[in-house]
Amino acid sequence: MNICTDKDLEQFSIEHYTYINQIFGDEGVREVIQEMHPKVEWKFVVEDADEAFENSNHHILEKKGKNGETIKWCSVDEGYQNIYINKNDTLCQSYSLLKYLNRPIMKGDMKEIQLEMVRMYKHLLKQEKFKNELCGMIEIMQDKIKNKKKKIHYQDNSVWKDHTSISKPPLKIDFETLYYNIENVLEKWEKYGYLYFINDGKCTINE
Repeated sequence: MNICTDKDLEQFSIEHYTYINQIFGDEGVREVIQEMHPKVEWKFVVEDADEAFENSNHHILEKKGKNGETIKWCSVDEGYQNIYINKNDTLCQSYSLLKYLNRPIMKGDMKEIQLEMVRMYKHLLKQEKFKNELCGMIEIMQDKIKNKKKKIHYQDNSVWKDHTSISKPPLKIDFETLYYNIENVLEKWEKYGYLYFINDGKCTINE
């Protein structure tokens, strides 16, 4: 049995947003994934979300049909993501990646869907091209942060933020530390973190 506390889940949610949602929802990271799978017809698209998702961004997929029409794949429309049932489910970037990479999505089994997300991210992290591209992005981002004047407030979306800190400063981190933190969040997600995205997001005992 894995036992967690609601405090554990709250801390996990912040770490997850910093190292999973933010990074794997980044346009540059998703472009790398597209380059690694050039034969996939789907394209990553970002829409403006409504008030249900606090007016943030919503990740979907689009492709062209036989007659040139636009075919859209959305985790909400497909019935996978419903914040009225799972109030903390902000995993649209992960749902769209599952679909894009043709990985199974077990409708109705929220825990298994998330465990497949974990497996997907672990698989990506093992690929040398992905690791090299991510390392390059980190180096560019850290150079950008160093060149900023201290008085400037970071609103640049190309600079990742450290949401584990109240002030949400730029994420000043080297590749090895980033890689470790992503893997650490994935381990927590697999052990108990999935509970945060199910129903009211409260901690229960794993049976």
